[in-house]
Amino acid sequence: MSSDRIYQQIGVAIRVRRKKQSLTQHQLAAQVGVSRAALANIETGRQRVFVHQLYALAAALQMTPHELLPLAAKMIPLSASAHLPLPEGLNPEQRNQIAHLVTGTDFDATRKTEKRPRRRETS
Repeated sequence: MSSDRIYQQIGVAIRVRRKKQSLTQHQLAAQVGVSRAALANIETGRQRVFVHQLYALAAALQMTPHELLPLAAKMIPLSASAHLPLPEGLNPEQRNQIAHLVTGTDFDATRKTEKRPRRRETS
């Protein structure tokens, strides 16, 4: 998992919990000591959250810092999804659903695809 994806997932966890507690970005930002814009950027993954901010956010959201971190199962490198031991007979949609659950990405998006010659259009 890329570092960008890690920060995006942390941001999603913060946003989901904030909304469950009916807090505005302004309210949570004030509790944590950051600007509303900084919190908005953290929630979208555009700004990396510092460790001390992670602890402050977790405390304000009545969580542990660990609960804001992506699950270890989601930390599988994207290329590993191409090597998932999937059962035979699955259709592409089923493979994608399983790969997405395990790795957070689509199976077909990580496989090496053969380049096929382009079809020529005839008039």
